[in-house]
Amino acid sequence: MIAFTLSRRLRGASTPLRLAVALSALAAGPAFAAERLVASVPGADFDVGATAVVQTIAFDASVPISGVGFTARWTAVVADEENGLAPWSLDLAATITAPDGSSTLSWPRFGGDRTYADYPLQDFVAGFADVAGSGDFQWRFTSVGPPWVAGLRDVTYHLTTRVDDVVGAYPGSVASGPTWSRPYYIGGVSGLGPVVYQATAFEVPVSGGYYFESIVTQGDHFLALYQDAFDPAQPLANLLDYEAGNGSSPNGPPRGTARISALLFAGRSYHLVASQWSASSPGQSYVTTVTGPAALILDGDDTLFADGFD
Repeated sequence: MIAFTLSRRLRGASTPLRLAVALSALAAGPAFAAERLVASVPGADFDVGATAVVQTIAFDASVPISGVGFTARWTAVVADEENGLAPWSLDLAATITAPDGSSTLSWPRFGGDRTYADYPLQDFVAGFADVAGSGDFQWRFTSVGPPWVAGLRDVTYHLTTRVDDVVGAYPGSVASGPTWSRPYYIGGVSGLGPVVYQATAFEVPVSGGYYFESIVTQGDHFLALYQDAFDPAQPLANLLDYEAGNGSSPNGPPRGTARISALLFAGRSYHLVASQWSASSPGQSYVTTVTGPAALILDGDDTLFADGFD
């Protein structure tokens, strides 16, 4: 694990919060294994219904492969539009077989939340024991059974390799501040607001898999990730992923903890938004721990380097 060190190039008038963020990153510890993106191959659109769909994707990567990524737009082709029971994006699962034919990686329920609205997939998973990256990788996709059909659009397949963890802890507070109506599932907004939020703009210098874990000491929490732009007046626009930290998320974290994992790309902008859960419950302080192949670049300016002072 590589701990953050603080660059001397903290330019401009840093706020007390930014300084606290930078200093706290020094003491952060690892939580997950970091994955660096090494290869990407676009694929054809396809549907997943009653039977599994197998896609064979040829890669030519020269480094050992420990994980895979998948980006696409999930959509419900045949859905229960009256009750919203199926299909859900979290019904999507895959098993990936490496070119050696014997190494497999199981990826269950990677589609996100309980929703049959369109859902952006930009995810990754590790688990290969350093397989060869050159050859055909077989992807076997399944979803919920008939009569429901899910669709994958704008598909790209990715390979990742294990690298040293870069970990930082970012404190904040939603005790007071601007308010919004946070997302509720992917297709609507919550009726528990307006609630206080805090948004942090950042970029990543290295493309790969990043984990975000945000924790409050008591009660419920909420975390959202936006790509390219964030407008609190349009909470569904550019929404990449989110998690309800109320203890009932399908991803399983305890109450007060919200976790997001995503495949992020250098050269694009992101916004991490922590939020008060309900207007009837007090907002409180939180700490978000981020693990990935590189340090975040906050606000496109103040940078935390992982390779020592310069």
